Amino acid sequence: MKKKNYKLAVLLIGWVVISLTGCAQDSKSVQGDEIEYSPAVLSENELMQQFIVNHPDKPVLKYAQADLDNDGVNDLIVIYAIARDKNMMSVLLYKESKAEETNSVPAPVSDQMIQFRNIDDRPPLEFIVQGRKGAKVGYAIFRVEKGILTDLFGEGMDDCC
Repeated sequence: MKKKNYKLAVLLIGWVVISLTGCAQDSKSVQGDEIEYSPAVLSENELMQQFIVNHPDKPVLKYAQADLDNDGVNDLIVIYAIARDKNMMSVLLYKESKAEETNSVPAPVSDQMIQFRNIDDRPPLEFIVQGRKGAKVGYAIFRVEKGILTDLFGEGMDDCC
């Protein structure tokens, strides 16, 4: 198990170095696309509609979609505000013609970015969330495992969420 974590850490450190030098692969060229804020998505996306039903008083700050569980249907990642300096994130999976929401986890307060990366070259698809709170910057790699949003590895997320 430690060997897997070591390999994941090495891959993540390499990705961070490449990202900081401006040579990272654009997330839109990987298996999912980050969605720009669009009223059409808020009104037409079935998973987003379910999120709004589940959280009617929580403003959506950032969202992205990709097939996270390898079932051939796009799922939806949503970062939303719960207080002035507190955000959360959850994933809505499309299962058997309905939306199932994962657990919620803390999310960065500002400058949120979601990127999809198949880090271990096998399903399910991992994604990286990064952002900041004031001068504190953080990132984490997530994966949905058996319907649970799992933080695989990260740095500084406690300070930026």
